[in-house]
Amino acid sequence: MKITIGGEVFNNVTELHANREARQTEIRYNTLGDMLIDLVARKYALEVSFGIMTENELKKLRKLTNKIFVSVTFNSPEGEVTEEFHISEEPAAQVKSVNGIRMYGGVRLIMKQK
Repeated sequence: MKITIGGEVFNNVTELHANREARQTEIRYNTLGDMLIDLVARKYALEVSFGIMTENELKKLRKLTNKIFVSVTFNSPEGEVTEEFHISEEPAAQVKSVNGIRMYGGVRLIMKQK
């Protein structure tokens, strides 16, 4: 499976969870005590797990997380989706050695749609 983040294509996605969440702007109560909720929209929350990555792939991914918002393209039940997302945490990785080459595993990103 693949995902495109900030124009960079990553072909080693092992898991992609695309959940739709209701984003709320305001919760208030009227004089009768009824709850009034002002919903903005339903937006995506993505959780992406990557397979083994090279050092260059991990560097590209970490560089992209420095931006506040990045364009992300992924496949969903609605078809191919391209939206702006915020990546709140820098991806951490476990160092592995594969045939004498340093590789990285266990990389996960959590992103929220703008």
